[in-house]
Amino acid sequence: MAPSGSAIRSVQAYIVSYHGSSPEKSEGFAVALLMWMIAGMSLLVTAVIHFAQDDIGLAEQRLAEARTESAARGVALLVARDAALQNFGDAGALRQISGPQSTDEIGSSEEDGRSRIFTRSYEFGDTFVIASMHPASGFVSLNGGSSEEMRRLFAEIGGVGQAQSANLAGAVIDYRTQRASNTADLENFPGFRAREELLAVQGMRKNIYERVKDYVQPYQRSLLNIDAAPKRLRAVFAGQANQGLGQGAGSAAGTSGKASGAVRSAASDGLVTFESIYRQKAAALAGNDAVAVLVEVVLPDDRLMSYRIWLSDSEQRVIRSERVASSLIRGRNQT
Repeated sequence: MAPSGSAIRSVQAYIVSYHGSSPEKSEGFAVALLMWMIAGMSLLVTAVIHFAQDDIGLAEQRLAEARTESAARGVALLVARDAALQNFGDAGALRQISGPQSTDEIGSSEEDGRSRIFTRSYEFGDTFVIASMHPASGFVSLNGGSSEEMRRLFAEIGGVGQAQSANLAGAVIDYRTQRASNTADLENFPGFRAREELLAVQGMRKNIYERVKDYVQPYQRSLLNIDAAPKRLRAVFAGQANQGLGQGAGSAAGTSGKASGAVRSAASDGLVTFESIYRQKAAALAGNDAVAVLVEVVLPDDRLMSYRIWLSDSEQRVIRSERVASSLIRGRNQT
């Protein structure tokens, strides 16, 4: 694009005024300077358009993920309803899983004949969904699991050595029983309130946490129920059948008086704070009725999106939503 004559004359006048050059000599400088300005503006506009397109693409991706997570929460409530209907004579409660992928690719939905996992599959247009319902006791309890359960969790799934896994198991128990330095002086401490609190345990590293976070729960003080556990945990504790995993130090019966009584106590000072609201919710969960619904969504573009939705079984409400994983289903559309 050639600069206009008026633009050249304006730049030329600027050069003559401030640099004392003659009009003849300044004309070439004016043209060059104006071309550089136009090129710079073109680059700036191109960069703005590029980043705007990236922002739009990112926003669309986040919107699609939010829609998928919202659908997963709805499916979790739906499968909880279907599980409840099973008690009233719904003969089709445990349907055979069918779909475009194998159970090896969505392994946590596998039924082995003795599992207490309730599973349903649904199809919504081009989207295929499998939902598996696990009681909280199917996960290692951060507040009630035995030291042996913790040790094996960190060793087999966390990928650490025997000595370190034993140290981490002891540190978890110290944290929840307020023998650890960072919990010893806390008032009304109810123990672990979220899985992320594992990162506050002495000796815990982020890579270990990332490996074990999907196999622990803070909602129920209980020993592990292997028959109701996800596939990976059942493999780790294979052959135990809930035997040999005794109470151990710091199990459900081993929590301190301060910790065990805190969950049942709501705020008594009459002040409404975030902590008092939490304690009221924790007291509502003291019935140990939390269930986890693993929702695996196969999208039309062959992506597998997995979420773990924690529900209060008695109240049929969502406690928490956790993103588990996403991957590509291999060969779904191959003939």
